[in-house]
Amino acid sequence: MSINQNAGIKTTDLPLSAAVQSTDAMLVNLEVGVGQVPFSVASEFFKNELKPTVQTEAAAQISAQESAEKGSVTITNNQAYPFNAGIATVALGTPRKNLDYITNVEIAAAVGNVQAIEVYDKQLNGFKIRYDGSATSVTIKYYVTGGMQ
Repeated sequence: MSINQNAGIKTTDLPLSAAVQSTDAMLVNLEVGVGQVPFSVASEFFKNELKPTVQTEAAAQISAQESAEKGSVTITNNQAYPFNAGIATVALGTPRKNLDYITNVEIAAAVGNVQAIEVYDKQLNGFKIRYDGSATSVTIKYYVTGGMQ
C-alpha cells in the first residue's frame, strides 16, 4: 500500500463552524481513553475553565515582559584624566530568560564631566556600566526592560 504524500485535508472539506450543532460531538482524550464529547459541553469547558486560565497566564507573561526593573549605582574614579577606573557591576533583582533586554541609563548626579556611559558585558543576571570623562563620581540611574520570554 502506498501513501500519497500530497494528499491532505482541504479546508473546503472541513465543516464550517456555523454548521456545527451543539449536539455534534468531538473526539477527546479522556482519563479512560478516547471518547466523544458533545460540542456544547466542550464549548462550556473552554469558556468557563480554559479561557480564564489562558487569559491569566497571558496577562502574567505580558506583565513580566513589560515590567521595568530600575535602580541606581554610584561609580567613583580616583585616576587623573584621561584615565578612568569608573566601572560598576549591576546585579539584576530578577534574572532574565534571555539577553534580549534593553538597558536605558541616565546621569542622576556627577562631580565633573561625563562624556559617555557604556553598558556592556550583559548577562542573564546583570551587566556592567562604565563612563568616560573626568568626573570623580557619577550616579547613574538604570532601567531594564524585556528579556523575559
